[in-house]
Amino acid sequence: MFEKLKDYSNLIVLPHSVFALPFALASLLVATNGHPSLRLSLLVILAMVLARTFGMAYNRVVDAELDAQNPRTENREIPKGKVTKRQAQILAWVCGMGFVGTCYFINGLAFNFAPLVLAVLLFYSHTKRFTWLCHVILGFCLGMAPVGAWIAAKGFVGVSESFWLLGAVTFFVAGFDILYSIQDVDFDKAHGLHSWATQWGVSSCLKASRYFHVGMLAFLAGFGGFCGFSTVYTGGVGFLGVFLFYQHNKIYVYDRDHKNQAFKLPIDILPINGGVSVIFLLVVIISLYTETVTWHLPWPF
Repeated sequence: MFEKLKDYSNLIVLPHSVFALPFALASLLVATNGHPSLRLSLLVILAMVLARTFGMAYNRVVDAELDAQNPRTENREIPKGKVTKRQAQILAWVCGMGFVGTCYFINGLAFNFAPLVLAVLLFYSHTKRFTWLCHVILGFCLGMAPVGAWIAAKGFVGVSESFWLLGAVTFFVAGFDILYSIQDVDFDKAHGLHSWATQWGVSSCLKASRYFHVGMLAFLAGFGGFCGFSTVYTGGVGFLGVFLFYQHNKIYVYDRDHKNQAFKLPIDILPINGGVSVIFLLVVIISLYTETVTWHLPWPF
């Protein structure tokens, strides 16, 4: 039983939830002035996990045949027979229905938007078959998380701080997904798949990733301005900027010891970027409770 649960966890790469969840929690904290109820917080986290599981499981089903042919992905759970396509489909649709049901208990607007969210997640899984902008669409999928958290807290959309986070997450995820796709550039070309690397080349990926991450920092700066944050937040975003600058100049570089100028992606790129998300959430928490929020206890339901 535990082995099967592990297989399902590996199928959806559960730890990668860290990319969007901290941004969603940051949005929730700002929308509730630092005091979300425990009930609302748990519902938002549950909705996020269910939506992401739905999207990942569906993506694995759609890509199962391609994954089996790709040396980098041939050991994934479906190609190896650890999880069948049927089981993955059931997981996807159970989580999809669970997501809609969770949104029902959040508020009416969240419930109304839930099918649209699922449709966008379904759409992404097919995008690399026809557009090299698939990385941006993936970023948008994760960027919906802070907007959803805002809707959960406020019950309306409007022009809100969450849209700055939508832009930030979109640019952040697209920036590192472009680099991640370099690993499959030869396979993608051979199978008619689209990515930034197949369209514009590897060297362009490095440049584009840097521009996207500069854009991310700009959106984060806009978010801080909208929230009325000042010193602590500015320093935190500045630290993230230095960290990203270091990544792009010391980690995301060509292997210049070889004549073919090969780009080698470090194995720890995903944990590193997960750390960026967590650091941002900590910056927002510190900013909220030192600049704008008056403490009161207990944490209310």
